[in-house]
Amino acid sequence: MLKRRTLCVLAAAAALPVAALAAYPDRPIRIIVPYAVGGPTDAMARILEAPLRQALGTPVIVENVPGASGAIGAQQVLRAPADGYTLFLGNNGPSAVTPLLQKSAAFDPVKDFQPLSLIAKATMVLAVSKELPVTDMKSFIAYARANPGKLNYASAGTGSLGHLGSELLLKEAGLQMTHVPYKGQAPTLNALLAGDVQVLLTTPTDAMRGHAAAGKIKLIAVTSDAPSPFDPKADLVKSAVPDYVLYSWFALLVKSGTPSDVAARLGKAINQAVASEDVRKRFASLGIVAEGSTPQVVTGYVKQDVARWSVIIRERNILPD
Repeated sequence: MLKRRTLCVLAAAAALPVAALAAYPDRPIRIIVPYAVGGPTDAMARILEAPLRQALGTPVIVENVPGASGAIGAQQVLRAPADGYTLFLGNNGPSAVTPLLQKSAAFDPVKDFQPLSLIAKATMVLAVSKELPVTDMKSFIAYARANPGKLNYASAGTGSLGHLGSELLLKEAGLQMTHVPYKGQAPTLNALLAGDVQVLLTTPTDAMRGHAAAGKIKLIAVTSDAPSPFDPKADLVKSAVPDYVLYSWFALLVKSGTPSDVAARLGKAINQAVASEDVRKRFASLGIVAEGSTPQVVTGYVKQDVARWSVIIRERNILPD
């Protein structure tokens, strides 16, 4: 009888997933960053390395896998086992927009990834040339409507959040402007300073704020729901374009099918790390607000972006470069 019971227990144990048998985590965890070393997304991942290591009791390694607007990094995560040892640092781009624009991305951002938690949100700013006779959203909208087709706006590339956000603004406000895409964020600021473009919707940098303080450009509005702690004097875009709220958000996700207890352990550790004073201060130095969340909040952002940008991409006939 005892032998039979022992055999039953062993058979039941053999049927359990490996992750349920082993103490998680028992080896290093990788965070796949779908961008090159040195950018803000990479910086956030590296800031989180130490607090996550402390919370999880295992090494956390950041691995940069850039290319194809984040699709290559996403695909690498999806090729790994769904065991919680390979995390993806996603945002509006690879977690929503990239699969809409690139058929070769070959993944569903909602079905194929399992959110763990937000790590941060950043508002965007609407900056204009110093030559434009505008100071806030009301005067900007009035001037743009009085000069249809005469203004150029820059973006960091076709399909970037700045591009899609600008097209959404034009649609909601009934404006006409010409899109001028650049390769990356830095050239867009240079174009605005040189007067090659008159409008730029982007994630702000210290350099941009410095030029604004020197009177070389104007930061007239932010896309957040409430005044930004980084640009408290800026108007809100939604003050002139109702319901226009746009954030650049960042989250950690895993491959769908990851055991629920493992995902819960990771989510708890992420929220603990993001809540630390050191992480908040270091994120703030990047102009980003550290913010944890439930998985459901991340899912909401992903679904909102997929729904919103799929319409903009279709209606504005946006095609990948």
